[in-house]
Amino acid sequence: MHFCKTICIGEERRKRKFRKEMEERLGELRHMLTTVFLSAFAGFLVKPVITDVTVAALCSDRNDSCSLAVYLTGVQQVTVGLGTMVMMPVIGNLADRYGIKAMLTLPMFLSIIPPAILGYRRD
Repeated sequence: MHFCKTICIGEERRKRKFRKEMEERLGELRHMLTTVFLSAFAGFLVKPVITDVTVAALCSDRNDSCSLAVYLTGVQQVTVGLGTMVMMPVIGNLADRYGIKAMLTLPMFLSIIPPAILGYRRD
């Protein structure tokens, strides 16, 4: 009985210590996690309507099957992918120099701006 009580108390102390360490670590990353969430949320909101916005801007008739708009949407998505591929090593090197928090927060904050502009006035 005494042996089990000692083990249980030690286990509880270990769990409390682990919880406290995790809360401290998450507290340090809270601003970065918020920025990651906002960036991903903005991207997920805009991606479904990119084709509609491009078709509305390029095609005169709503019933017109404007293949140029679909191709341009594909080109836009490929450009974003290639830009990400090229910029990730650059951002990694800058993060080594200036710190990872600044170099992760700045691009994600800037990535929120284009979807906000795109979604601001869509009639």
